[in-house]
Amino acid sequence: MPLEAIPAAALTGGFDEKTNLMDQAMHRSDCEDAMRRDITIMGRRAALYYIDGLCSADKLHHYILQPCLRAQGEYMSADVLLKKVLPVSSASQTMHLQTALEGIYNGDAALMCEEVEGALLLDTRGFAKRGVQPPSTEMVVQGPQEAFTESLRDNIVLLRRIMRTPALISEDAHVGSRISTRLALLYLDGVAPAEYLTEIRRRIAGCNVDYVSSIGMLEQLLEDSPFALVPQVLSTERPDRAASFLMDGQVLIAMENAPQMLALPMNLLHLFHAPDDSALRWQYGSFLRILRLLGILLSLLVPALFVALTGFHTEGIPLSLLTSVQEAQSRVPIAIFPATLSMLLVFSLINEACTRVPAVMGGSLGVVSALILGQAASAADLVSPLLIVMVALSGLGSFVMPDYPMSMALRIAQLLLVLAAGIAGYYGLILTLFVLLLRTLSLTSLGAPLCAPISPARARNPDAVLRYPVWRQRLRTYLANPFSMLRSRGRMRGWEE
Repeated sequence: MPLEAIPAAALTGGFDEKTNLMDQAMHRSDCEDAMRRDITIMGRRAALYYIDGLCSADKLHHYILQPCLRAQGEYMSADVLLKKVLPVSSASQTMHLQTALEGIYNGDAALMCEEVEGALLLDTRGFAKRGVQPPSTEMVVQGPQEAFTESLRDNIVLLRRIMRTPALISEDAHVGSRISTRLALLYLDGVAPAEYLTEIRRRIAGCNVDYVSSIGMLEQLLEDSPFALVPQVLSTERPDRAASFLMDGQVLIAMENAPQMLALPMNLLHLFHAPDDSALRWQYGSFLRILRLLGILLSLLVPALFVALTGFHTEGIPLSLLTSVQEAQSRVPIAIFPATLSMLLVFSLINEACTRVPAVMGGSLGVVSALILGQAASAADLVSPLLIVMVALSGLGSFVMPDYPMSMALRIAQLLLVLAAGIAGYYGLILTLFVLLLRTLSLTSLGAPLCAPISPARARNPDAVLRYPVWRQRLRTYLANPFSMLRSRGRMRGWEE
């Protein structure tokens, strides 16, 4: 049966008609893991459909097959089966073939019986899955060491372990017209503004795609400006950080088979905050954020300023340093501008290679590549030692960015600034920087200004650039419902009174 015809099909008619329809839809003649078990319940014919490997064999045997074969009685109905015969934790009746197929391929079993309309979907999930493990990209010194997994149900449970309140709403959703993928919208009732929820539902419903393979693909379908360099959707693999987003009025999107969650809307400052900033004392957190901002400035401006100074504005360099640079450059056959671009690309190549090779080889590959290439290039007079120092500084600055997509945006912006500085010196650098800044200021995330609460100014929690003490953070972010902005109505350190 073509997949396009499945949504219109209904599980009505006699037993043989329903089973033939299910056999065709599951392609049982071609798929060896599409299982059908024929049994007799109270003297009536029945058929149990499931996918081998997605279901738990113990659940099928103990909670479905044995109770059905032992059942006795004269009257057969869906209520009798669900309330008196089948001791499963979750069960429902459906009249639609599409719903039954979605349940089967999610790990449920579908039971069809004579004299019972439709099909009964029974929870028998038991497929293999990865357990809870430490985070791989958002590592912290202080704080929980748990990360999301590929199981949507487990991810929601991890959140509910942190936020034990009925105000945490988990709303079911689907995306994909040909192959449906389960989503979950999570938000705090009364804290998340209703307009954000309405807009997210509208965008998910408007995703006209046959299949969404990853949460990164879903992010690209939902973001406001897909051609912008800066990400407008925040992703996290940490349940504790996701819980902090919920408390600030943001909405989380979880997806089956995705070990991350998306947070909408967001602001630019979220990309600069590390997960353990809130776990450290405010002095330490503020110091680390200053270091982080310094590293970002080094990454963006140092290579471009070096190219502009040495190529166009040598009067801005002290005479002793200029003499050293010119002496080193006199032995190098490649000009500073193409050499800087080449070294930045080689540095990115080494970083990408370290990311893709097996973990046991990544550290060794990075150290060996950097030492060998840098030393060999300097010894062969291909590049000046000062240029290697500049590129290394900018590379270290890009590594302090906690958000991986934002670090990629910084590298691309770094190359654009170097190109502009190599073509037009200070003027090209300032013009390009101004254009990038204006473009970033114009961006929105789910309709909310991306650079707020700084531009435009908004009422905010005093935890923006610097880390304020916890007892001073009485407000949520501007993203929360205006009627729920206060975290505390009294002094947080009330014991001092």
